Amino acid sequence: MPGEVSTKPRVLVVDDDPRVLKSLQRLLQDECEVHCVDSPAEALSLATSESFEVILTDFKMPLMTGAEFAHAVKERVTPAPSIIMLTGTPDSVTHATPGSQDLVLVMAKPFDPARLLRMVVQVGRLGVQRRVAGSAA
Repeated sequence: MPGEVSTKPRVLVVDDDPRVLKSLQRLLQDECEVHCVDSPAEALSLATSESFEVILTDFKMPLMTGAEFAHAVKERVTPAPSIIMLTGTPDSVTHATPGSQDLVLVMAKPFDPARLLRMVVQVGRLGVQRRVAGSAA
């Protein structure tokens, strides 16, 4: 209905691997509104023009790391979404990694689908509560 606020968390997924995008789309689609893109530049454009509660990003991508992407989002989007990074090299993401302080969570690939879904939904619901409270004000 027009004017109705969705209670599903809106999730933006960015990964340069189409197989990962497809699997995350399938995993999240029943519980979340999911938008998938394959480049951080496209994701940054989308994140600044639409509202998301959660962003799932890969770490190693062409042109920009997931941590750099997270930092760029936090600089441009208010209120900033919660950002979860997925990486095959979790040991390479430390507090010294530029942009890592902008992340809510770093999860290793391969990930446990049930755990990732639970995390995204929990974090997303908090964002939905903030969005609904903000629209009621």
